[in-house]
Amino acid sequence: MEIRLKRYYGDAEVTKSVMEVWMQGEREPRMVCEAREAGFVDYAESFPGASRVCLPRGRWRMKVGRSPYGPMGLRVARCPGHRCVYVGHRWARQLMEGEVLIGESLEGGLEEMRERRIENGEVVFGRLTELVYEAYGRGEEFWMEIDNEGVETVQG
Repeated sequence: MEIRLKRYYGDAEVTKSVMEVWMQGEREPRMVCEAREAGFVDYAESFPGASRVCLPRGRWRMKVGRSPYGPMGLRVARCPGHRCVYVGHRWARQLMEGEVLIGESLEGGLEEMRERRIENGEVVFGRLTELVYEAYGRGEEFWMEIDNEGVETVQG
């Protein structure tokens, strides 16, 4: 399984992405949703304070196992500036340091990027969990690939 975060918006408070879930050997993503992380910084190497912002761009191995979200939770175990970043949901919260929160887009088009919120995180996470069980049962490896190409940033 590969989770691809295609970031489209970032500012000092939030990083917004479209998240695609790809199963090994398939030609189309099995699931597409929205993802939110803490403030945006475009980086690939660790720096002081990196754990308080989004994950770095690149490809990172994920682990499956016990998490605050259940027995088959996903996490990026280690990457520059971060350890144990969970994929999950937090009811009405839009972001949380150290987590990639998922849900459905509440607002419409890309012109509303700054205000676009997510909802139904628990439902979306349930769909992801079903795919995790399927991939795990097939012996797939788990990866997260993060792409910052084309992200619109707002400074200050």
